[in-house]
Amino acid sequence: MISQTAEYALRAIVFLGHRVGEPCTAAQLAAEIDAPSSYLSKVMKGLTRVGLVNSQRGVHGGFTLARDPSDISVLDVICAVDTF
Repeated sequence: MISQTAEYALRAIVFLGHRVGEPCTAAQLAAEIDAPSSYLSKVMKGLTRVGLVNSQRGVHGGFTLARDPSDISVLDVICAVDTF
């Protein structure tokens, strides 16, 4: 069984993978994957810190994948947000 944090992270990665190159704000992402926005912000920071996601501030900012979706494994995502 995976943690709720890992589930939100996986949902976010999959959603961003369908929008390659299109930034998605934290609020949009939270609404799309049905996650609390404050919690998701922490999850996205973890994904950004390990280089799976890019984050850009500003009017046209948001989150995008840092790598090609085919280069990101489930294990990469889980290890980025969960400690064992």
